[in-house]
Amino acid sequence: MPDATRLTNTTHPVDNTDWLKTAAIISTVFGHIGFFFTEEDGWLSVFGRFAAPILFFFLGYAQTQTIPLRWILLGVTLTLLESWNEDWNWVAPNILLSFALIRFVRPYVLLLMKRHGWIAFLLLVCALFAMLPAATKIVDYGAEGWLWALFGLCQRRYIDGRAAAGNVISGAQGSSSPERVPKEIESMAAMRLLACLIAAVGYIWQEQVEFSLPQIQFAVLIVGIVALSVGLCLFMRGPSRIQPPEPAAGAVRFIGQYTLEIYALQLAGSELIEKFLPDLTP
Repeated sequence: MPDATRLTNTTHPVDNTDWLKTAAIISTVFGHIGFFFTEEDGWLSVFGRFAAPILFFFLGYAQTQTIPLRWILLGVTLTLLESWNEDWNWVAPNILLSFALIRFVRPYVLLLMKRHGWIAFLLLVCALFAMLPAATKIVDYGAEGWLWALFGLCQRRYIDGRAAAGNVISGAQGSSSPERVPKEIESMAAMRLLACLIAAVGYIWQEQVEFSLPQIQFAVLIVGIVALSVGLCLFMRGPSRIQPPEPAAGAVRFIGQYTLEIYALQLAGSELIEKFLPDLTP
């Protein structure tokens, strides 16, 4: 009752999504501070590694098909800023361009998985895992990010399938028989767990290849990614049981709504500081 009363009295309650996106932004700030403004950025890099899985997961989880033009404009701008700081050498295109690519291909991947099930899933996983070493040169985070997006898509299919199964079992008329529905849900559940495991293993492996973290930091990264993976497996959209007081709730909702814009502004500011105030950077 206390939770229900709190949610009822809140005009726009904080969603579970808002909390995760806020955590991603905090993680991003740690990572960017470590990358741009410190020489020994080991621990900051570790804490910064937890943002990308959340953001890619939501790209796969969300059903929206529209690709905002601002993603492309901001992605190109941020890529050019980074290349500018690197004396116009080639840099991996910004993560926002990868998000746009995922948003574009998601409907086709979903259709493929609906038609061919496990065969399509395993082919996608094998292809993405094989691309891990090379894809980071194509887009930021490359195939390791795409694996998290595939996990998000599998999680969404499982959540939607479980809801549909509940309607069938409770008496709603559907094309699937009550005997078949649980088998389909069990298959979706197994698929999303395997997708999560593969995404986590691929991400940990690739990040260690890139950063060569010391043993203790690598252990923290593993524990953090495992904990995050469990949380994402349990994720469902909806009002959070934890509702902070205003204006904290307003801040969390704002971050949840404008996550990528906040990320872009923070990164652009860091790139410009590095370019025009080099004394502030190592």
